[in-house]
Amino acid sequence: MFRQSSLWEGDWLMAPIYWVFVLGIVMCSLLGFVGIVKARRRREPTYYWTSGVCFLVVMAFVAVLLNQFLLLFAMMGVALIISIVLLPRVMELYGEEIVKQKQETDVSAPLRMRDFLTWKAWIKLEAIYGFRKMIILYSILNIGFIAAGLLTLIALGLITPLIAVPYIISTTVLSFMIGYRQIWKAFKDI
Repeated sequence: MFRQSSLWEGDWLMAPIYWVFVLGIVMCSLLGFVGIVKARRRREPTYYWTSGVCFLVVMAFVAVLLNQFLLLFAMMGVALIISIVLLPRVMELYGEEIVKQKQETDVSAPLRMRDFLTWKAWIKLEAIYGFRKMIILYSILNIGFIAAGLLTLIALGLITPLIAVPYIISTTVLSFMIGYRQIWKAFKDI
Protein backbone atom coordinates (compact mmCIF):
# COMPACT_ATOMS: atom_id res chain seq x y z
CA MET A 1 0.00 0.00 0.00
CA PHE A 2 1.28 3.47 -0.88
CA ARG A 3 2.16 5.50 2.16
CA GLN A 4 2.73 9.23 1.77
CA SER A 5 5.74 10.49 3.69
CA SER A 6 4.92 12.93 6.40
CA LEU A 7 6.61 16.06 7.56
CA TRP A 8 6.78 14.60 11.03
CA GLU A 9 8.81 11.49 10.12
CA GLY A 10 12.58 11.21 10.00
CA ASP A 11 15.16 13.94 9.80
CA TRP A 12 13.05 16.49 7.97
CA LEU A 13 14.64 19.35 9.90
CA MET A 14 17.95 18.51 8.27
CA ALA A 15 16.62 18.65 4.71
CA PRO A 16 17.65 21.83 2.82
CA ILE A 17 14.25 22.01 1.15
CA TYR A 18 12.62 22.44 4.55
CA TRP A 19 14.73 25.51 5.26
CA VAL A 20 14.00 26.96 1.82
CA PHE A 21 10.30 26.80 2.64
CA VAL A 22 10.84 28.22 6.13
CA LEU A 23 12.77 31.13 4.59
CA GLY A 24 9.92 31.63 2.12
CA ILE A 25 7.41 31.68 4.97
CA VAL A 26 9.46 34.22 6.94
CA MET A 27 10.10 36.51 3.94
CA CYS A 28 6.48 36.48 2.69
CA SER A 29 5.19 37.07 6.23
CA LEU A 30 7.54 40.03 6.58
CA LEU A 31 6.37 41.47 3.25
CA GLY A 32 2.76 40.96 4.30
CA PHE A 33 3.26 42.87 7.54
CA VAL A 34 5.11 45.66 5.72
CA GLY A 35 2.13 45.91 3.36
CA ILE A 36 -0.28 46.20 6.28
CA VAL A 37 1.80 48.98 7.83
CA LYS A 38 1.90 50.78 4.46
CA ALA A 39 -1.86 50.39 4.06
CA ARG A 40 -2.51 51.88 7.48
CA ARG A 41 -0.10 54.78 7.00
CA ARG A 42 -1.22 55.72 3.51
CA ARG A 43 -4.86 54.70 3.87
CA GLU A 44 -4.63 52.79 0.59
CA PRO A 45 -6.68 49.55 0.47
CA THR A 46 -4.58 48.11 -2.37
CA TYR A 47 -1.78 47.42 0.08
CA TYR A 48 -4.16 45.26 2.15
CA TRP A 49 -4.83 43.19 -0.95
CA THR A 50 -1.11 42.79 -1.68
CA SER A 51 -0.58 41.73 1.95
CA GLY A 52 -3.34 39.19 1.49
CA VAL A 53 -1.47 37.78 -1.51
CA CYS A 54 1.67 37.47 0.62
CA PHE A 55 -0.25 35.59 3.31
CA LEU A 56 -1.81 33.30 0.66
CA VAL A 57 1.72 32.43 -0.46
CA VAL A 58 2.68 31.77 3.19
CA MET A 59 -0.26 29.38 3.50
CA ALA A 60 0.80 27.76 0.23
CA PHE A 61 4.30 27.16 1.64
CA VAL A 62 2.77 25.63 4.76
CA ALA A 63 0.53 23.46 2.55
CA VAL A 64 3.63 22.12 0.79
CA LEU A 65 5.27 21.31 4.12
CA LEU A 66 2.12 19.40 5.10
CA ASN A 67 1.95 17.61 1.70
CA GLN A 68 -1.33 19.29 0.75
CA PHE A 69 -0.62 19.96 -2.92
CA LEU A 70 -4.22 20.51 -3.97
CA LEU A 71 -4.45 23.28 -1.38
CA LEU A 72 -1.15 24.66 -2.68
CA PHE A 73 -2.45 24.93 -6.25
CA ALA A 74 -5.73 26.48 -5.09
CA MET A 75 -3.97 29.15 -3.00
CA MET A 76 -1.41 29.95 -5.68
CA GLY A 77 -4.20 30.20 -8.27
CA VAL A 78 -6.15 32.65 -6.11
CA ALA A 79 -2.96 34.63 -5.42
CA LEU A 80 -2.22 34.78 -9.15
CA ILE A 81 -5.73 35.99 -10.01
CA ILE A 82 -5.65 38.68 -7.31
CA SER A 83 -2.18 39.78 -8.44
CA ILE A 84 -3.26 40.11 -12.07
CA VAL A 85 -6.34 42.12 -11.07
CA LEU A 86 -4.27 44.41 -8.84
CA LEU A 87 -1.39 44.92 -11.28
CA PRO A 88 -2.62 48.19 -12.89
CA ARG A 89 -3.30 49.83 -9.52
CA VAL A 90 -0.03 48.58 -8.02
CA MET A 91 1.90 49.96 -10.99
CA GLU A 92 0.11 53.29 -10.57
CA LEU A 93 1.04 53.41 -6.86
CA TYR A 94 4.58 52.44 -7.77
CA GLY A 95 4.80 55.42 -10.16
CA GLU A 96 3.29 57.80 -7.59
CA GLU A 97 5.86 56.67 -5.03
CA ILE A 98 8.74 57.31 -7.44
CA VAL A 99 7.39 60.78 -8.29
CA LYS A 100 6.98 61.66 -4.61
CA GLN A 101 10.46 60.46 -3.68
CA LYS A 102 12.01 62.25 -6.66
CA GLN A 103 10.52 65.52 -5.44
CA GLU A 104 11.86 64.91 -1.91
CA THR A 105 15.36 63.69 -2.86
CA ASP A 106 18.37 65.96 -2.72
CA VAL A 107 20.51 64.62 -5.56
CA SER A 108 23.57 66.53 -4.34
CA ALA A 109 23.60 64.56 -1.06
CA PRO A 110 26.03 61.62 -0.90
CA LEU A 111 24.72 58.19 -1.84
CA ARG A 112 24.19 55.99 1.23
CA MET A 113 23.41 52.27 1.49
CA ARG A 114 20.06 52.94 3.15
CA ASP A 115 19.04 54.95 0.07
CA PHE A 116 18.83 51.62 -1.76
CA LEU A 117 15.87 50.66 0.46
CA THR A 118 13.87 53.38 -1.28
CA TRP A 119 13.97 55.03 -4.69
CA LYS A 120 16.38 57.72 -3.46
CA ALA A 121 19.48 55.79 -4.55
CA TRP A 122 18.11 55.25 -8.05
CA ILE A 123 17.11 58.89 -8.32
CA LYS A 124 20.61 59.98 -7.33
CA LEU A 125 22.17 57.50 -9.77
CA GLU A 126 19.90 58.81 -12.52
CA ALA A 127 21.07 62.36 -11.80
CA ILE A 128 24.72 61.28 -11.96
CA TYR A 129 24.78 58.73 -14.80
CA GLY A 130 21.57 59.31 -16.73
CA PHE A 131 18.41 57.32 -17.06
CA ARG A 132 19.64 54.53 -19.36
CA LYS A 133 22.63 53.57 -17.22
CA MET A 134 20.51 53.71 -14.08
CA ILE A 135 17.81 51.43 -15.51
CA ILE A 136 20.43 48.95 -16.73
CA LEU A 137 22.00 48.85 -13.26
CA TYR A 138 18.54 48.48 -11.70
CA SER A 139 17.69 45.58 -14.02
CA ILE A 140 21.03 43.86 -13.46
CA LEU A 141 20.54 44.06 -9.69
CA ASN A 142 17.01 42.60 -9.91
CA ILE A 143 18.12 39.85 -12.26
CA GLY A 144 21.12 39.12 -10.03
CA PHE A 145 18.87 38.49 -7.04
CA ILE A 146 16.60 36.21 -9.07
CA ALA A 147 19.57 34.34 -10.57
CA ALA A 148 21.17 33.92 -7.13
CA GLY A 149 17.96 32.40 -5.78
CA LEU A 150 17.67 30.03 -8.74
CA LEU A 151 21.35 29.05 -8.51
CA THR A 152 20.80 28.23 -4.85
CA LEU A 153 17.86 25.99 -5.80
CA ILE A 154 20.03 24.32 -8.47
CA ALA A 155 22.85 23.77 -5.94
CA LEU A 156 20.36 22.18 -3.53
CA GLY A 157 19.19 19.91 -6.34
CA LEU A 158 15.64 21.23 -6.22
CA ILE A 159 15.46 22.39 -9.84
CA THR A 160 17.50 21.74 -12.97
CA PRO A 161 19.29 24.30 -15.13
CA LEU A 162 16.77 23.43 -17.84
CA ILE A 163 14.06 24.98 -15.66
CA ALA A 164 16.16 27.88 -14.37
CA VAL A 165 17.55 29.26 -17.64
CA PRO A 166 14.20 30.00 -19.35
CA TYR A 167 12.94 31.52 -16.10
CA ILE A 168 15.98 33.81 -15.87
CA ILE A 169 15.63 34.84 -19.53
CA SER A 170 11.89 35.56 -19.28
CA THR A 171 12.30 37.39 -15.98
CA THR A 172 15.12 39.47 -17.47
CA VAL A 173 13.02 40.55 -20.43
CA LEU A 174 9.85 41.21 -18.41
CA SER A 175 11.70 42.99 -15.59
CA PHE A 176 13.43 45.29 -18.03
CA MET A 177 10.28 46.02 -20.05
CA ILE A 178 7.97 46.67 -17.10
CA GLY A 179 10.63 48.45 -15.06
CA TYR A 180 11.76 50.63 -17.95
CA ARG A 181 8.21 51.61 -18.90
CA GLN A 182 7.06 52.38 -15.37
CA ILE A 183 10.20 54.12 -14.20
CA TRP A 184 10.51 56.12 -17.44
CA LYS A 185 6.91 57.29 -17.05
CA ALA A 186 7.50 58.32 -13.42
CA PHE A 187 10.77 60.14 -14.18
CA LYS A 188 9.23 61.87 -17.20
CA ASP A 189 6.24 63.14 -15.13
CA ILE A 190 8.46 65.42 -13.07
